[in-house]
Amino acid sequence: MASQALAAPSPDIAPFVQPQTPTVLVVDNDRDCLDGCAKMLDDLNYRHICVGSAREALERIASDPSVQVLMASVQMPAVDGFVLIEEARSRVSDSRPLATVILTNQTSADLAVKGLHVEAVDLLCKPLDFDAYSGALRRAMRYLNARRAITDGGSMAAFSQQLGNIVAMLESKSNEAPGDTLTNEQDVNATLRTIIGARNLRNRHFPSQLFADPAWDILLDLTRAKLENQQVSVSSVCIAASVPMSTALRWVRQMTEAGLLRRWTDPKDRRRDLIALTDTTDSHMRDYLAAVHGVVSKL
Repeated sequence: MASQALAAPSPDIAPFVQPQTPTVLVVDNDRDCLDGCAKMLDDLNYRHICVGSAREALERIASDPSVQVLMASVQMPAVDGFVLIEEARSRVSDSRPLATVILTNQTSADLAVKGLHVEAVDLLCKPLDFDAYSGALRRAMRYLNARRAITDGGSMAAFSQQLGNIVAMLESKSNEAPGDTLTNEQDVNATLRTIIGARNLRNRHFPSQLFADPAWDILLDLTRAKLENQQVSVSSVCIAASVPMSTALRWVRQMTEAGLLRRWTDPKDRRRDLIALTDTTDSHMRDYLAAVHGVVSKL
Protein backbone atom coordinates (compact mmCIF):
# COMPACT_ATOMS: atom_id res chain seq x y z
CA MET A 1 0.00 0.00 0.00
CA ALA A 2 1.18 3.53 -0.79
CA SER A 3 0.44 4.76 2.72
CA GLN A 4 2.57 1.98 4.22
CA ALA A 5 5.40 2.59 1.77
CA LEU A 6 5.54 6.23 2.84
CA ALA A 7 4.73 5.70 6.51
CA ALA A 8 8.28 5.89 7.84
CA PRO A 9 9.06 9.33 9.33
CA SER A 10 11.21 11.46 7.10
CA PRO A 11 14.11 13.58 8.30
CA ASP A 12 13.67 17.33 8.65
CA ILE A 13 13.76 19.16 5.34
CA ALA A 14 17.16 20.73 4.84
CA PRO A 15 17.09 24.55 4.55
CA PHE A 16 17.01 25.73 0.97
CA VAL A 17 19.97 27.67 -0.42
CA GLN A 18 19.79 28.54 -4.10
CA PRO A 19 22.21 26.13 -5.85
CA GLN A 20 24.14 27.16 -8.94
CA THR A 21 22.73 24.20 -10.88
CA PRO A 22 19.64 22.31 -9.64
CA THR A 23 20.03 18.57 -9.11
CA VAL A 24 17.79 16.22 -11.12
CA LEU A 25 16.35 13.28 -9.14
CA VAL A 26 15.19 10.33 -11.29
CA VAL A 27 12.96 7.71 -9.64
CA ASP A 28 12.24 4.42 -11.40
CA ASN A 29 12.46 0.73 -10.52
CA ASP A 30 13.52 0.04 -14.13
CA ARG A 31 17.33 -0.17 -13.99
CA ASP A 32 17.71 0.20 -17.76
CA CYS A 33 15.70 3.43 -17.65
CA LEU A 34 17.81 4.77 -14.77
CA ASP A 35 21.02 3.95 -16.62
CA GLY A 36 19.72 5.65 -19.77
CA CYS A 37 18.66 8.75 -17.82
CA ALA A 38 22.04 8.93 -16.08
CA LYS A 39 23.88 8.82 -19.40
CA MET A 40 21.73 11.56 -20.94
CA LEU A 41 22.08 13.74 -17.83
CA ASP A 42 25.85 13.26 -17.96
CA ASP A 43 25.89 14.26 -21.63
CA LEU A 44 23.79 17.35 -20.84
CA ASN A 45 25.99 18.20 -17.82
CA TYR A 46 23.21 18.10 -15.22
CA ARG A 47 23.92 17.09 -11.66
CA HIS A 48 21.75 14.08 -10.95
CA ILE A 49 20.75 11.32 -8.56
CA CYS A 50 19.06 8.09 -9.68
CA VAL A 51 17.13 5.93 -7.19
CA GLY A 52 14.85 2.90 -7.47
CA SER A 53 12.10 3.64 -4.93
CA ALA A 54 9.84 6.39 -3.63
CA ARG A 55 11.25 6.01 -0.13
CA GLU A 56 14.79 6.68 -1.35
CA ALA A 57 13.53 9.64 -3.38
CA LEU A 58 11.83 11.27 -0.38
CA GLU A 59 14.93 10.79 1.74
CA ARG A 60 17.04 12.50 -0.94
CA ILE A 61 14.57 15.37 -1.31
CA ALA A 62 14.57 15.91 2.44
CA SER A 63 18.35 15.81 2.85
CA ASP A 64 19.53 17.55 -0.33
CA PRO A 65 18.09 21.05 -0.94
CA SER A 66 19.68 21.17 -4.41
CA VAL A 67 17.10 18.62 -5.66
CA GLN A 68 14.64 20.77 -7.60
CA VAL A 69 13.74 18.57 -10.58
CA LEU A 70 11.92 15.30 -9.95
CA MET A 71 11.48 12.77 -12.77
CA ALA A 72 9.17 10.00 -11.57
CA SER A 73 7.84 6.85 -13.21
CA VAL A 74 4.11 6.13 -12.92
CA GLN A 75 4.67 2.38 -13.19
CA MET A 76 6.48 1.89 -9.87
CA PRO A 77 5.02 -0.63 -7.41
CA ALA A 78 3.24 0.56 -4.24
CA VAL A 79 3.79 4.29 -4.90
CA ASP A 80 3.32 5.65 -8.41
CA GLY A 81 4.84 8.84 -9.72
CA PHE A 82 1.77 11.00 -9.07
CA VAL A 83 1.55 10.00 -5.42
CA LEU A 84 5.28 10.57 -5.06
CA ILE A 85 5.07 14.06 -6.59
CA GLU A 86 2.20 15.08 -4.30
CA GLU A 87 4.02 13.64 -1.27
CA ALA A 88 7.26 15.42 -2.20
CA ARG A 89 5.48 18.74 -2.76
CA SER A 90 3.66 18.47 0.57
CA ARG A 91 6.94 17.83 2.40
CA VAL A 92 8.99 20.65 0.87
CA SER A 93 5.92 22.94 1.01
CA ASP A 94 7.11 26.49 0.20
CA SER A 95 10.72 25.81 1.23
CA ARG A 96 11.83 25.46 -2.40
CA PRO A 97 10.43 25.06 -5.92
CA LEU A 98 10.09 21.57 -7.40
CA ALA A 99 9.69 20.99 -11.15
CA THR A 100 8.34 17.55 -12.08
CA VAL A 101 8.42 15.31 -15.15
CA ILE A 102 6.34 12.12 -15.56
CA LEU A 103 7.94 8.99 -17.06
CA THR A 104 5.62 6.32 -18.45
CA ASN A 105 5.62 3.16 -20.55
CA GLN A 106 2.58 4.37 -22.49
CA THR A 107 0.93 7.78 -22.78
CA SER A 108 -2.81 8.39 -22.48
CA ALA A 109 -5.24 11.28 -22.08
CA ASP A 110 -5.83 10.27 -18.45
CA LEU A 111 -2.12 10.48 -17.67
CA ALA A 112 -1.91 13.88 -19.38
CA VAL A 113 -4.79 15.23 -17.27
CA LYS A 114 -3.23 13.85 -14.09
CA GLY A 115 0.01 15.49 -15.13
CA LEU A 116 -1.76 18.85 -15.36
CA HIS A 117 -3.20 18.36 -11.89
CA VAL A 118 0.27 17.91 -10.36
CA GLU A 119 1.73 20.72 -12.52
CA ALA A 120 4.14 18.40 -14.32
CA VAL A 121 6.15 20.25 -16.96
CA ASP A 122 6.21 17.24 -19.30
CA LEU A 123 5.18 13.61 -19.79
CA LEU A 124 7.81 11.38 -21.45
CA CYS A 125 7.22 7.95 -22.94
CA LYS A 126 9.82 5.18 -22.71
CA PRO A 127 12.14 4.39 -24.37
CA LEU A 128 13.29 7.95 -23.76
CA ASP A 129 14.34 10.06 -26.74
CA PHE A 130 17.33 12.34 -26.17
CA ASP A 131 15.74 15.41 -27.80
CA ALA A 132 12.47 14.98 -25.88
CA TYR A 133 14.41 14.40 -22.66
CA SER A 134 16.56 17.52 -23.07
CA GLY A 135 13.44 19.52 -24.01
CA ALA A 136 11.70 18.41 -20.81
CA LEU A 137 14.71 19.52 -18.77
CA ARG A 138 14.69 22.94 -20.44
CA ARG A 139 11.01 23.31 -19.56
CA ALA A 140 11.80 22.27 -15.99
CA MET A 141 14.45 25.01 -15.77
CA ARG A 142 12.01 27.59 -17.13
CA TYR A 143 9.45 26.46 -14.55
CA LEU A 144 11.99 26.90 -11.74
CA ASN A 145 12.99 30.33 -13.03
CA ALA A 146 9.35 31.40 -13.17
CA ARG A 147 8.72 30.16 -9.62
CA ARG A 148 11.79 32.03 -8.35
CA ALA A 149 10.64 35.19 -10.14
CA ILE A 150 7.26 34.94 -8.41
CA THR A 151 8.91 34.59 -5.01
CA ASP A 152 11.72 37.10 -5.53
CA GLY A 153 9.56 39.70 -7.23
CA GLY A 154 6.95 39.77 -4.50
CA SER A 155 4.21 38.51 -6.82
CA MET A 156 3.33 35.76 -4.38
CA ALA A 157 2.72 38.38 -1.72
CA ALA A 158 0.48 40.23 -4.16
CA PHE A 159 -1.22 36.94 -4.96
CA SER A 160 -1.96 36.36 -1.27
CA GLN A 161 -3.09 39.96 -0.84
CA GLN A 162 -5.53 39.66 -3.74
CA LEU A 163 -6.93 36.47 -2.26
CA GLY A 164 -7.24 38.14 1.11
CA ASN A 165 -9.13 41.03 -0.47
CA ILE A 166 -11.56 38.62 -2.11
CA VAL A 167 -12.16 36.78 1.16
CA ALA A 168 -12.73 40.09 2.96
CA MET A 169 -15.11 41.30 0.24
CA LEU A 170 -17.18 38.13 0.39
CA GLU A 171 -17.26 38.14 4.19
CA SER A 172 -18.26 41.82 4.43
CA LYS A 173 -21.94 42.44 5.01
CA SER A 174 -23.99 44.80 2.92
CA ASN A 175 -24.98 48.04 4.66
CA GLU A 176 -28.37 47.98 2.96
CA ALA A 177 -31.45 46.97 4.88
CA PRO A 178 -32.67 43.42 4.10
CA GLY A 179 -35.70 44.79 2.28
CA ASP A 180 -33.52 46.79 -0.11
CA THR A 181 -31.86 43.71 -1.60
CA LEU A 182 -33.74 41.47 -4.01
CA THR A 183 -33.23 37.74 -3.53
CA ASN A 184 -35.37 36.40 -6.37
CA GLU A 185 -33.53 33.39 -7.89
CA GLN A 186 -34.37 34.46 -11.43
CA ASP A 187 -33.00 37.98 -10.84
CA VAL A 188 -29.81 36.61 -9.30
CA ASN A 189 -29.30 34.22 -12.23
CA ALA A 190 -29.92 36.97 -14.78
CA THR A 191 -27.47 39.30 -13.05
CA LEU A 192 -24.80 36.61 -12.97
CA ARG A 193 -25.22 35.87 -16.68
CA THR A 194 -24.97 39.59 -17.44
CA ILE A 195 -21.70 39.88 -15.52
CA ILE A 196 -20.21 36.80 -17.19
CA GLY A 197 -21.41 37.95 -20.60
CA ALA A 198 -19.92 41.42 -20.08
CA ARG A 199 -16.55 39.89 -19.14
CA ASN A 200 -16.59 37.69 -22.24
CA LEU A 201 -17.51 40.68 -24.39
CA ARG A 202 -14.62 42.66 -22.92
CA ASN A 203 -12.20 39.94 -24.04
CA ARG A 204 -13.38 40.40 -27.64
CA HIS A 205 -12.19 44.01 -27.62
CA PHE A 206 -9.12 43.91 -25.35
CA PRO A 207 -6.39 41.31 -24.70
CA SER A 208 -7.58 39.06 -21.89
CA GLN A 209 -4.13 39.34 -20.22
CA LEU A 210 -4.90 42.98 -19.37
CA PHE A 211 -7.68 41.93 -17.02
CA ALA A 212 -6.59 38.50 -15.76
CA ASP A 213 -8.65 37.90 -12.62
CA PRO A 214 -8.70 34.11 -12.17
CA ALA A 215 -10.12 34.03 -8.66
CA TRP A 216 -13.17 36.07 -9.64
CA ASP A 217 -13.68 34.10 -12.86
CA ILE A 218 -13.55 30.88 -10.82
CA LEU A 219 -16.12 32.20 -8.34
CA LEU A 220 -18.43 33.35 -11.14
CA ASP A 221 -18.21 30.03 -12.99
CA LEU A 222 -18.86 27.97 -9.86
CA THR A 223 -21.77 30.23 -8.91
CA ARG A 224 -23.24 29.64 -12.36
CA ALA A 225 -22.78 25.88 -11.92
CA LYS A 226 -24.45 26.01 -8.50
CA LEU A 227 -27.46 27.91 -9.86
CA GLU A 228 -27.76 25.43 -12.74
CA ASN A 229 -27.27 22.43 -10.44
CA GLN A 230 -24.18 21.29 -12.37
CA GLN A 231 -21.09 19.47 -11.16
CA VAL A 232 -17.80 20.99 -12.29
CA SER A 233 -14.40 19.31 -12.56
CA VAL A 234 -11.22 21.07 -11.47
CA SER A 235 -9.89 21.06 -15.04
CA SER A 236 -13.12 22.65 -16.29
CA VAL A 237 -13.05 25.51 -13.79
CA CYS A 238 -9.36 26.08 -14.59
CA ILE A 239 -10.29 26.62 -18.23
CA ALA A 240 -12.94 29.14 -17.14
CA ALA A 241 -10.24 31.10 -15.27
CA SER A 242 -8.72 32.16 -18.64
CA VAL A 243 -5.13 31.86 -17.41
CA PRO A 244 -2.47 29.14 -17.89
CA MET A 245 -3.49 25.84 -16.32
CA SER A 246 -0.66 25.87 -13.78
CA THR A 247 -1.70 29.37 -12.62
CA ALA A 248 -5.35 28.38 -12.37
CA LEU A 249 -4.45 25.28 -10.36
CA ARG A 250 -2.50 27.42 -7.90
CA TRP A 251 -5.52 29.68 -7.47
CA VAL A 252 -7.79 26.67 -6.94
CA ARG A 253 -5.43 25.29 -4.31
CA GLN A 254 -5.11 28.63 -2.50
CA MET A 255 -8.84 29.31 -2.59
CA THR A 256 -9.58 25.82 -1.28
CA GLU A 257 -7.11 26.30 1.57
CA ALA A 258 -8.72 29.68 2.32
CA GLY A 259 -12.13 28.01 2.70
CA LEU A 260 -13.71 29.56 -0.40
CA LEU A 261 -13.97 26.27 -2.31
CA ARG A 262 -14.33 22.59 -1.51
CA ARG A 263 -12.69 19.88 -3.59
CA TRP A 264 -13.31 16.13 -3.64
CA THR A 265 -12.76 13.05 -5.80
CA ASP A 266 -15.60 12.22 -8.20
CA PRO A 267 -17.14 8.98 -6.81
CA LYS A 268 -18.23 7.99 -10.34
CA ASP A 269 -14.82 8.61 -11.89
CA ARG A 270 -11.96 8.59 -9.41
CA ARG A 271 -9.59 9.86 -12.08
CA ARG A 272 -10.89 13.40 -11.69
CA ASP A 273 -11.66 15.86 -8.89
CA LEU A 274 -14.80 17.95 -8.55
CA ILE A 275 -14.89 21.50 -7.21
CA ALA A 276 -17.65 23.72 -5.79
CA LEU A 277 -18.26 26.78 -3.66
CA THR A 278 -18.51 26.24 0.05
CA ASP A 279 -21.95 27.02 1.49
CA THR A 280 -20.63 30.25 3.01
CA THR A 281 -19.09 31.44 -0.27
CA ASP A 282 -22.26 30.52 -2.16
CA SER A 283 -24.33 32.58 0.28
CA HIS A 284 -22.06 35.62 -0.04
CA MET A 285 -22.01 35.38 -3.85
CA ARG A 286 -25.81 35.33 -3.94
CA ASP A 287 -25.94 38.33 -1.60
CA TYR A 288 -23.47 40.15 -3.86
CA LEU A 289 -25.46 39.39 -7.02
CA ALA A 290 -28.71 40.43 -5.36
CA ALA A 291 -27.12 43.70 -4.28
CA VAL A 292 -25.81 44.34 -7.82
CA HIS A 293 -29.28 43.66 -9.22
CA GLY A 294 -30.77 46.09 -6.72
CA VAL A 295 -28.35 48.83 -7.73
CA VAL A 296 -28.81 48.28 -11.48
CA SER A 297 -32.62 48.16 -11.22
CA LYS A 298 -32.61 51.66 -9.68
CA LEU A 299 -30.63 53.22 -12.53
